Amino acid sequence: MATKGLRQKKNTQVKQNLYDAAMKLFRQKGFNETSVDEITEKAGYSRATFFNHFGAKQGVLRLYGQRLQDLVEKLLDRADPSTPPLELIRQMIAVMVHEAEENIEEVSLICTYSMVDPEYMSNPTPARKRLFEILTGLVSKAQQKEQIRQDLTARELALHIFFLYQGVVLATVTDNGSSESLLHSVWQFILKGVSNENTPT
Repeated sequence: MATKGLRQKKNTQVKQNLYDAAMKLFRQKGFNETSVDEITEKAGYSRATFFNHFGAKQGVLRLYGQRLQDLVEKLLDRADPSTPPLELIRQMIAVMVHEAEENIEEVSLICTYSMVDPEYMSNPTPARKRLFEILTGLVSKAQQKEQIRQDLTARELALHIFFLYQGVVLATVTDNGSSESLLHSVWQFILKGVSNENTPT
């Protein structure tokens, strides 16, 4: 068991080293102009090691999503069981936005190059799928407790909330406001949108 834990820790560090080298090169040269050979040479690993961890150069851009998933799952694991689902949704969005703000250059690169990847929208990563599942589950629990509107499905509401979160991140990386003020205004907007007072017109 200890050996397995050490091996996993080593693999995590190797992956992080490759990621750091790749992101540095992407900033210096651009994503398209950086080769896998350059990444592996800078990080000090073989091509086989790179492909074992990332599968393709585009895979480097997906590691950030895994980090977000880990942060959110830790947040929920540590949450008091009595915390209302609506509050957990707020905390989930806040922790993801703060992570983006703390890694703004990295996120800016990821946003730029992910958007020109034809598979980014059509083939969501496992991390993005998992984050959406978590959000949908929290929305469903909030509906069961009659904290939010029920005329839309949990998935529909989660999709609206997820798009608003992405809007805050985009505004943050393009320097269109502080994350705190954006989070506050967007959360107020979300509350108006999910309120039980809303009825179909």
